[in-house]
Formats: sequence, C-alpha cells, structure tokens
Amino acid sequence: MATEGLTRAAHRWRLPVGLRSAWLWAYAAIWTATLVDAVLVSLLATTAKTPMRHLLGHCICDPTRRPRAAMFLHLVAHNVPIASWPVLLGVLGAHRHRRGRKLADAVLLGCILANTLPMGVALGAYGARLLPYIPQLPIEWAGLALGASAWLLQRRRALTVPEGLALLALTACVLLCAAVIETVAVPHR
Repeated sequence: MATEGLTRAAHRWRLPVGLRSAWLWAYAAIWTATLVDAVLVSLLATTAKTPMRHLLGHCICDPTRRPRAAMFLHLVAHNVPIASWPVLLGVLGAHRHRRGRKLADAVLLGCILANTLPMGVALGAYGARLLPYIPQLPIEWAGLALGASAWLLQRRRALTVPEGLALLALTACVLLCAAVIETVAVPHR
C-alpha cells in the first residue's frame, strides 16, 4: 500500500519527456559559447590580454575570503533566478505565438551569452591559473542548461505544473550544489 502511494507521488513529479536531449543540447551550447570566447581571447596578442585582465578587475585569481553562509546564500540567490526564469516563459504563453517564441529565443540566447562571455574571457585571459577558482563551473553550467532546456521543451508543448515545478526544484538543487562547491572548494586566504 505504501509502495503504491510512493509510485503515484513519483509519477506526479516526473521530469518532462525529452529533457535529457534538450539538456544535452543546451549544455553543449553553453560550453561551446564559453570555450569559443576563451579561444578568441587567448589568440589575441599578449598586449591585448592585459586590458582584458584590467576589465576583469584583477580579482579573478585572488584567494577568496573564508567560506561563509552569507556567501553561499548570495550565490544561490543570484544564480537560481538567472537559471530558472525560462520555466516561466510557458506561464507567459511565449510558446503559443511565433513572435513570442522568437523573442523568448533571443532573450534566452542573450542570457546565456551574458553569463558565458565573462567566464570565457576570463579563461582566455588567465588560462589554467583560473581553474582552481572555478571548480563549480561544470555544475553551474548544468543548472543554466536545465533552465534553457525548459524553454526548449516548451517551444514544442506547454509543460504541466508538476513538470515545471520538478524542473525548478532540480535546477535549484543543482545550483545549491554548485554554490557549496564555489563557497568551499576554491582557494581561501
């Protein structure tokens, strides 16, 4: 009897069909955007790298302060809305009209580029020196890809409320993990 209740509850919170494929495409696109930016910056002459580092504020490769709960909460509060807003595009009905889909596509692309461009530029400018400071990046990009894949799914059909809530919860959990890693696993003073 308890098993039947658990099975029904699990069925209600099932992730949308096609999420795996949509997520893989989004994840690959996010990494491609990041790495293209990194390669373009690294191909520039050494003299051009110094202004890039100046624009980045010279603080990218500095040891961070000791881990604090406030830093963790700030990261979560910053990253979850950035990654999960595409789920709301279905609520707004962007998938119903051609213009709405095109506008949502453009805004999502802009969001992805706004998030990947600084990281790609930093990777290109600092190279391997940056790697100890970004151990969370693959998981953070996974959370960003979950949000993007929510819109990729909604372009074809509206998500049900349980599907949308499950995607929001999964995105938040992934970004919580990324925030823990970013708070604890980077070099500290």
